[in-house]
Amino acid sequence: MGERVKRSERSERTRAALIAAGRRLFCERPVDAVAIDDIVQAAEVSKGSFYNHFDDREALVRAVTGDVRARVEHAVHRANAEIQDPAHRMARAVCVYLRYALDDPERAGVLVRIYSGHVSLSTPLNQGLVEDVSQGIAAGRFQVPTTESAVLLVMGVAQLSLIRIVQEPNPTVAVTLAQQMCALLLRGLGVPNPEGEAIAAQAADEIVRRGAFTPDLDGAVQ
Repeated sequence: MGERVKRSERSERTRAALIAAGRRLFCERPVDAVAIDDIVQAAEVSKGSFYNHFDDREALVRAVTGDVRARVEHAVHRANAEIQDPAHRMARAVCVYLRYALDDPERAGVLVRIYSGHVSLSTPLNQGLVEDVSQGIAAGRFQVPTTESAVLLVMGVAQLSLIRIVQEPNPTVAVTLAQQMCALLLRGLGVPNPEGEAIAAQAADEIVRRGAFTPDLDGAVQ
């Protein structure tokens, strides 16, 4: 029994080391420029150990990006736990992503380099966004052609804003960008401009400037 536990712990450590190495390398350069040999060398494990955990490099990419997305989505969930209005929820979610770029540039860099195509409405990690958009449309809060178009709009704003902050991780720039992009996003969703600007300013101040609801390096939320 004790030996099985030890083997399990070793296996978990090896998998964690591979994911950490992949995350570091994928942040530094394109996936196609990272060989499995590079990954196992960075993780300080054997090549056979890699294949004990992942079928190929793409499987590791999915594990790395899934881990990062899950951490950010957890923070978004916490940031919106007491928020009912879909417009506020949209702005706050985008602000969580931008604050994440300041707090954890390596993981944010992975999202920039590997936009892993989580754009399907049926993807589990997108369910919160889909629900918020659907509720906003049903309540007349959002004026958009379809749920899918709104979801893609939110994703596009979040991803491009994330890229900007990863390139220049300056808190002042991040706050200004968050306020501007969230205001534009809400306008695109049909929220009246003065109200949208006020919502964006509040979210940028609370989440990006003050750093509320950001995940730490272990995935917990501060």
